[in-house]
Parts: sequence; C-alpha cells; structure tokens
Amino acid sequence: MDMNNINKSNIILIGYMGSGKTVIGRQVARLLDFDFADTDEEITRACGMSLPQLFRKHGEIRFRSEERLVLKKLSQKEQLVIACGGSLLPESGQIEILREKGFFVLLTAQAEIIRERLSRKNDRLLLGGRPSLEKIQKLLQEREKHFQQLTDLVVDSGLLDVEEAANHITQAFLSLRPKR
Repeated sequence: MDMNNINKSNIILIGYMGSGKTVIGRQVARLLDFDFADTDEEITRACGMSLPQLFRKHGEIRFRSEERLVLKKLSQKEQLVIACGGSLLPESGQIEILREKGFFVLLTAQAEIIRERLSRKNDRLLLGGRPSLEKIQKLLQEREKHFQQLTDLVVDSGLLDVEEAANHITQAFLSLRPKR
C-alpha cells in the first residue's frame, strides 16, 4: 500500500453494476460513522429524473457531464463512502477527480453472480436492458484490467457476504490511519 494513502479520508467503491457497491458502501459508512453517497442517486436527484430517462432524453454526453459535476462536489467532502456508478469508465478521467482524498476499492464478482444480481433489479439499467453473460464477462475483463491499476484494494463481493466485505474494507482502511 502506498504511503500517500495515510491522508486518504474517503472510501471510493468502484466496479461493474451489480458488484455490491451501494449495499456494501452503506455498511462501510455505518461501521466508520461516515456519510454515504451513491453517484447514481446523486445524479438522479440533481436531474430530477431516473438514469434511463436521462439517457433517453439527453444522451450519454449529458450523463457524463452530470457525473463529473457530482464527482467534483463529492470530492470536496471528507469522511465519505462513495459508491460510483457501475457505468463509470476507468479511462474517462472521472476517477482522477476523487484521487486526492480517495482510498479506492474495486468490488468484483463472477459474471454469473453479477447476472443473477442484475436480474433482481432494473431501476438503474441503462439503455439496452440486461446485458448477456458474455457481455458482462467481456466488460468485466476490460474494466477490471484498467480499474486494478487505480485501486488500493480489491474485494470479491461474490465470495463474501455484505458484512464480511464491509469489515474487510473497513479494516484495510483503518490500518492506514496513523496510530494515536
């Protein structure tokens, strides 16, 4: 782990949709007594419409612009757990906004587990509906290769329950804090 992580005051959860960022993030925030923010929820609140509506009405460029504004706002805060949207692109430069104060955690899971989780939710699926298993596998491989270079910790949320994953993230984050 990088010594620069000692000054990190926020936990940033990234990963593919359905990897558990929101549910695990809320639990991490409870354990640390931090605030919690979900970028998809923040964008929805700022725009007054769901993400699928935003995409249909204004397209991806507007979505990325809203995402950038939300990330800039959240990056100013401290003691915050941020669940980034599953469509966050590692090469988009959006992650750099959070880098200074952010301890990055990549949540992963097997494609089959992601597909099962996505079959239970449809409030955040963007244009194109539910992705096929093959598409999930392809996107996981592409994104995780990029994300792993940016992250401080990788947690497989398919192998751990919410409590175990949250405890693991919390302990890793706290181990970076200077002893008082």
